[in-house]
Amino acid sequence: MNQLTLIGRLTADPELTAPKGNPICRYRLAIDRIGTDGADFITIVSFGTRGENDAKWLSKGRLVAVAGRLNHNTWADDEGNNRERYEVIANQVSYLDGPKTRTSDDPKPGEEAF
Repeated sequence: MNQLTLIGRLTADPELTAPKGNPICRYRLAIDRIGTDGADFITIVSFGTRGENDAKWLSKGRLVAVAGRLNHNTWADDEGNNRERYEVIANQVSYLDGPKTRTSDDPKPGEEAF
């Protein structure tokens, strides 16, 4: 089974793209290591309405819980070098804290935006 849950803070504002009209949101989480100094940095990818909502409501420093699956990508860059990366494809994202400025239609902490 390929399923994991992560809790961390965004390292920067999310980036939303829409190649071929399909929304794709990417952002990185800093996840504290238990019992040691330091953090792990994991790229999260969300698609469609989930991705649009993440791009709209998330920002640098927000605390989120992400449930998803680990994905491994390989490709050749423009110079022909083989590249690879691991990222988490988000199935569910829960916003664990409120945005810096709140409006009436913001999801409340612990609530999932749909």
